[in-house]
Amino acid sequence: MTTGAGKQAFVPLPLLAAAWLIVLPDPSAAAAETDRRARDGDDSAHYRPYLSVGAAVISPENVRFTDGADSGKAALYGENRFDAGMIEDGPQARFAAGVRFSSAFRLQLEYGLTRDLEYSGNTNYDNSGERQPSTAMLDTRQVLVAAFRDFTPWEYAPDRVVRPFLGVGAGFTKFRLGNYRQRFPDPPNPDGPLRRGPGGEIPYTALPPGSDRNFTYMLTAGIAIPVGENMELDLSYRYADAGEIHTDIGEIEIVRYRSSGARREIPVTINETFTDFRAHSLSLSLRFEW
Repeated sequence: MTTGAGKQAFVPLPLLAAAWLIVLPDPSAAAAETDRRARDGDDSAHYRPYLSVGAAVISPENVRFTDGADSGKAALYGENRFDAGMIEDGPQARFAAGVRFSSAFRLQLEYGLTRDLEYSGNTNYDNSGERQPSTAMLDTRQVLVAAFRDFTPWEYAPDRVVRPFLGVGAGFTKFRLGNYRQRFPDPPNPDGPLRRGPGGEIPYTALPPGSDRNFTYMLTAGIAIPVGENMELDLSYRYADAGEIHTDIGEIEIVRYRSSGARREIPVTINETFTDFRAHSLSLSLRFEW
């Protein structure tokens, strides 16, 4: 893993799974899609509800934590100081309930959940060494209302069809950022203020946790593959902007060691620190329509 540079590529397992399903012949699915196209020709038909369940691999963009708004407390970083790194790729569970209004349009309410996304970064405080590793954990819960435009199915091989779609959504993301620590293992002066403890303990600064609810929007594109009567497998790419994630106003815990080996804990109340949270994802979902 590289910190503050390019993201590592993740293996798109949903894409591989969908490719396998595309190659595998399924005449019954194609027949079901033909019947559906005939049925969809009458847009005056009753609304058709559906349920969807799936999983995604999300890949957040690189992040840089800096000082937030001045709330009358101390600033942690100051000018030209920050903590830069990446949030590791991770899984997201997705559940949705929706309604098809016509052959072209549908609307859904969806819920997405991620747990224990790992942040790894490096701070650049003065006189603290080149290597100042930082770590944190991030959980998110996302609720979106999404609208989709389904296009005419096309047959790319005998008895095999797909239906392209585009979508846009908006809602909110609730996040919790915790276990945020910045460590100083290699100070320029090993016997100075950042000296290690008597047992080799590394001095660190622990930041307060943060939680909030942010406006979120997403854009998506994908294909729907019929896999049986009234069932489709959705393979999609998504970009989501979830606003800012931040630590709350509160006390940082500065842990240092005296020359005698005694441990010092120095509480200092600071302003928020924040970064933008944007992510790309590939998802695979099974959609059942009545």
